[in-house]
Amino acid sequence: LRRAQEYISQQLGGDGSGKPVKFVFHGGSGSDVSDIQRAISYGVIKMNIDTDTQWSYWEGIKNFETKFHDYLQGQIGNPEGADKPNKKHYDPRECLRAAEANTVTRLEQAFSDLLCENIV
Repeated sequence: LRRAQEYISQQLGGDGSGKPVKFVFHGGSGSDVSDIQRAISYGVIKMNIDTDTQWSYWEGIKNFETKFHDYLQGQIGNPEGADKPNKKHYDPRECLRAAEANTVTRLEQAFSDLLCENIV
């Protein structure tokens, strides 16, 4: 990307030091943070993070199920007692809340990785 920017800048009459092209980083999921930040330094202005956010949402649900597995086997009965209700655990809003919280954490990491915290 750096060499492409240099070449295009020179072809446009510049000295090769500019960044005339704004790149989009497709397929960046799983990329090393140093590679992401190097790409940004070469003119990447957008990186798609849909795969990462989809996984983080699913991971929040998966972790919720793992944590509360014994409470999600029936309406009544759990490690606290055979007659104890489980409604607060199997309420779908609870696992969705866990999914959303996990996604927020992943987005905060993406903002940091993409050097776009506190810039608006």
